Amino acid sequence: MATVCDRLVEHYQVCSLYRLQAVICHINSALACFHDALELASDQREIQHVCLYEIGWCSMIELNFEDAFRSFERLKNESRWSQCYYAYLTGVCQGASGDLDGASGVFKDVQKLFKRKNNQIEQFAVKRAERLRKMSPTRELCILGVIEVLYLWKALQNCSSSKLQIMNQVLQTLNDPSCRGLKHLLLGAIHKCHGNMRDAIQSFQLAARDEHGRQINSYVLPYAVYELGCILLAKPETVGKGRSFLLQAKEDFTGYDFENRLHVRIHSALASLKEVVPQ
Repeated sequence: MATVCDRLVEHYQVCSLYRLQAVICHINSALACFHDALELASDQREIQHVCLYEIGWCSMIELNFEDAFRSFERLKNESRWSQCYYAYLTGVCQGASGDLDGASGVFKDVQKLFKRKNNQIEQFAVKRAERLRKMSPTRELCILGVIEVLYLWKALQNCSSSKLQIMNQVLQTLNDPSCRGLKHLLLGAIHKCHGNMRDAIQSFQLAARDEHGRQINSYVLPYAVYELGCILLAKPETVGKGRSFLLQAKEDFTGYDFENRLHVRIHSALASLKEVVPQ
């Protein structure tokens, strides 16, 4: 008879396999597997939370906002890791599904659940939730919040072409000046996923020029410069310019959200360049 420890190891192995399926874009298969694992792990709270997290993310990738909302709401209520972060994900998914009153209530809770003052993720969640609360959230702004999280966590490339097109259409409807730069950054990332590099460059350039929203979305400018650098690195004739953009993103900006995360990406891009073109 299998021991509790054996079952725990087995569940972790199953979840690892399911996570791999999600990464290679078999999202529907991954969702089915995670739901099965969630049911099997009825007496293993830690495994349940792993499954709920993955179900939430896969559901966001599929733009299934109601399922994502339910998963993150359970994590908000049950997990000890970061109720503040889970509350923000709950709110944007709930608002994206159309329940704006419910989302507004959750956004009010985010500040109350803010415990780790030096944690970038929680700082980000608090700022975003407060802004959405003050603006009276719309469904489109909440979907913007979902797309933003998918971008920052490098999950957009796991989205299907049809889902990316829906995101594109929603972003095109947003005209609020305070999110103009963020809108163009996300549009650029979507174009990049589609392989439309010309449109991606144009969108990233528009994001880099945004002055009005820079105080609200402090990371947009350095991330847009980084994205431009990565695209330009792909062509031999623009490698030098691409490297200059990466160095600019690394050296000219400081004190913005997810700065360390971007520096890791810049380092990786520069390291890969050195492998191709020895310095």
